[in-house]
Amino acid sequence: MNLHAHGTFKFPNAGLAATSLGRGWNGVAAELRSHPAGDLPAIVPTQMEITLATRRSPGAFVRRKGAGVRQRSAVEEGTIWLCPVGVGEDEISISAPLDEILHIYLPADRFDGLADLYGDARIRADAIRYLADLRDPLIRQIGLSIRSELLQETSAGRMMVESAALALAARVAHAYAHDRPEPSQTPQEADCPKRISRVIDFIRDNLERDISVGELATVACLSPFHFARMFKRLTGKTPHGFVSAERFALARKLLGDPDMPLVTVAHRSGFSTQAAFGTAFKRAMGCTPGAYRRRLS
Repeated sequence: MNLHAHGTFKFPNAGLAATSLGRGWNGVAAELRSHPAGDLPAIVPTQMEITLATRRSPGAFVRRKGAGVRQRSAVEEGTIWLCPVGVGEDEISISAPLDEILHIYLPADRFDGLADLYGDARIRADAIRYLADLRDPLIRQIGLSIRSELLQETSAGRMMVESAALALAARVAHAYAHDRPEPSQTPQEADCPKRISRVIDFIRDNLERDISVGELATVACLSPFHFARMFKRLTGKTPHGFVSAERFALARKLLGDPDMPLVTVAHRSGFSTQAAFGTAFKRAMGCTPGAYRRRLS
C-alpha cells in the first residue's frame, strides 16, 4: 500500500516541507505540511490518519464532517485529529493558513498485529473513533519524535519510527476505540533473554545494512510490539537506541583507517548521505568525523 498517496489526494494544494517517501519506513508514513485556507476533497481513507498541529495558527480553525459527525477545532499547538479507516469525510474546510501540520499514516495491519498479539478481534483500525481537538501528551510526544526524524535523519531513525508507530497504534486502540479491549495475557516470557541475546548477535553481524524492527522481531520469534517492549526491558535501550550506539561504535572504529573515505564510513554506519552522518556524529560526539579522525592520528 502506498501510504503517501492519501496525502497527495487529500491535500492537493498544501505545501510539503518534509516527507518519509524514499526513507524506507515500513508500516508508517509521515508528512509535514503547510495548508492554505480553503476546502479539501471528500475522501474515504484506507489507512489510519493521525494529524498533529505542531505550531499554533492564530485565528485558524478546521471544520470537518465524517460519518455524519460535524466538528470544529481551533488550531493550537498540540491539537490532534483522528480519522480512522473507512470513515468518509465529505466536508473539510480550513479557515486560515496553517503553518506546520504533521500527518501520520498507519496501515490497518498495524492494528491487526495488535489484535493477534492480544487475541482480541475487537482491535481494528476501523474501530477507532472519529475525533477532533484531542489533547493527548503521549500521542504528541510520539508525533514530535517522528517529526524530528523526518526533519533530520539519524543512523537508526527508521527503527525508532517503526517502534513509535507500534506505540502509536497501541495508544490509539487503547484510548480511542469504540470498544476498548480487555487486557489479556502476553506470550510466555521465560525464554526472552535468550531471544534478545540472539537479536543482539544479529544486530552486530548486520550493522552495515538496513535493519528493521520487524526483521529483529522475526529473529526473536516475537511480535514487533512484544519484541520492542522486551528488548527495552532487558537491555535498558530501545532497539533503535541500541543499533544507533552500535553504529557509532562502528563509525569510530572505521575512522581509525585514514585511507577510508568519509562517505564510505557514512554508508557502512547506516547513513544514506555523508552530510547526515556528519551532522549526527557531531551531535553525538561533539566533533565532526574528520576532527575525530585527526585526533586518532
